[in-house]
Amino acid sequence: MKKIINRPILIVMIWIIIIIAFFIFSLSKELVPFSYNIFLLLIICFLCELMDSSLGMGYGTTLTPILLAVGYEPLQIVPTILLSEFLSGLSASIFHHRAGNVDFTSKNSRHRKIAVVLALGSVVGVIVGVNLAIEIPTFILKLTIGIIITTAGIIILIFLNHTFSYKKWKMVSIASIASFNKALSGGGYGPLLTSGQILSGIKGKASVAITSFSESFTCLAAVILFMIRGHYISIELLIPVCAGALLSVPISANIVSNLNETYLKRAIAILTIGLGLFTIIKTIF
Repeated sequence: MKKIINRPILIVMIWIIIIIAFFIFSLSKELVPFSYNIFLLLIICFLCELMDSSLGMGYGTTLTPILLAVGYEPLQIVPTILLSEFLSGLSASIFHHRAGNVDFTSKNSRHRKIAVVLALGSVVGVIVGVNLAIEIPTFILKLTIGIIITTAGIIILIFLNHTFSYKKWKMVSIASIASFNKALSGGGYGPLLTSGQILSGIKGKASVAITSFSESFTCLAAVILFMIRGHYISIELLIPVCAGALLSVPISANIVSNLNETYLKRAIAILTIGLGLFTIIKTIF
């Protein structure tokens, strides 16, 4: 009797085949010039998004300085990262739901309500962040972002077994600050939003999935605003970035579903501190 492949594995296999086929098609049509650097970029984006979709943070914060180091301009990088995170974040939230890490579809889903509140709360931050990204130097602001992120991680470690009350106004405030960071620098959204949810009593697995969902719409709004201001996206950069990010999505959802909740919170706290310190060091030096 033939062994039948179970449906979740089949979906993951089809997903990966589609992404790889699209990437190969792009190379064959010379939408992306063939080079070893393109494959390296795809692998880096895969690893960054694997971390982001598994722990709710790290994609833009890590990828932005890497792309700057290899010679891309900030206003090339930020809109590209934002568009790729719209696609990968939306996909990640679907896979997280399928893996049971979060519930977005039940009639009175608390997770869906929180995600919608965070997405709406991000609108103001996105509008302000995009305009500042185009108009002003960001040294002091990036330094402040780094300090805020580091502090959030330390607070999670200190209050690991303590739960604060959930308040809608707190979530809207955090979402506005986080989306401001995201639109300005391409990163800084996940560390604040994921840690903020955990401190408000939302479980680690759900907070990662909710961050992916709300971040996707935040990124879409920012991309639209950048394009309105005349800053367009390089297809040559976008395709390998998106392909690498999207390949990691189903894998990360399954990683989260198998993680212990306490260990997940601790990992999120440590990574938040690390990314905050990285932001501070990168800004100063």
